[in-house]
Amino acid sequence: MNFKLEALLKLNKSKEDLVMRELGRINSHLQDQKQRSNFMLSIADERIDARNGRLQEGMDIGTLALYDNFFQGVKIQNAKQNEVISEVQTRLENTRTKLVEAMRKRKTLEILKDKELRAEKSRQTKRELKEMDEIAANSWRLHNN
Repeated sequence: MNFKLEALLKLNKSKEDLVMRELGRINSHLQDQKQRSNFMLSIADERIDARNGRLQEGMDIGTLALYDNFFQGVKIQNAKQNEVISEVQTRLENTRTKLVEAMRKRKTLEILKDKELRAEKSRQTKRELKEMDEIAANSWRLHNN
């Protein structure tokens, strides 16, 4: 027996797979962006320690200005990185919502398919019982006549 909405079910499964792959790519991108942000912060921390060490030894104003420019750049870059992370998280949530919707549609069609299969099985069982009753009745008539 063929489920009349089988093509639609296959299409929804394909859509769900595509959205799931997209979700995986976005999640991977998000992890990369977080790692990049953490790397920038760790470099800044290392440079702060280096600057503090050099301050104790004595440092000219030019070098101090370079450190200040570096830290300002890291601060700006970190703010931009946080914006990127926020945008990627928004895309991730939107894609997760799409995935939930695709899964809901697929599940609905699977429930309909199961219901139709159970109904067909029930009809088949009734037909078989009817045939068996008819065979038994004919056999009874033949033996009693």
